[in-house]
Amino acid sequence: MSTQPDIPNTLDPFGTMRTLRDVNLESWSKLMIELVNSDEYSQATAQWLDTYLTMSQPLQRIIDMTMTQVLTGLQMPLRTDVIRLAERLTNLEMRLDDQDAKLDNILRTLLALSAANHADDASAVTPTPITHSVRAKENGTGASHTSRTGSRQKKAKGGH
Repeated sequence: MSTQPDIPNTLDPFGTMRTLRDVNLESWSKLMIELVNSDEYSQATAQWLDTYLTMSQPLQRIIDMTMTQVLTGLQMPLRTDVIRLAERLTNLEMRLDDQDAKLDNILRTLLALSAANHADDASAVTPTPITHSVRAKENGTGASHTSRTGSRQKKAKGGH
């Protein structure tokens, strides 16, 4: 952008015309802004738009009927056919997503059960550590941890 002052060149006959043009454009701009912001303009525009929409509805119906006949004659799908198909595909996609989520939940549950069974199998095979029996002897009970819990289970069931 230049920072030259707006001094008209006396040798350029169009220089004065440019400034006149700018003044005219600015006055037209202000006039149009006032006109568009007036109530009369908005009322006239609303009335014109209402008339346009009222007049265009019968024409739109004729165009729709003609397009339906032409597309049916050419054995091509109508807009309603495509919309119906899109709705059905969306419904199928949502159902598949739901099934996928359910299968993921089932898989997680099976993996958790498998891990729990594997841990139980590993603990059944693993021998009792020596520290349990040593601690039991040090405490003077002479019984291991497993036998104490077994006796608690018998008492809970009503046994001796």
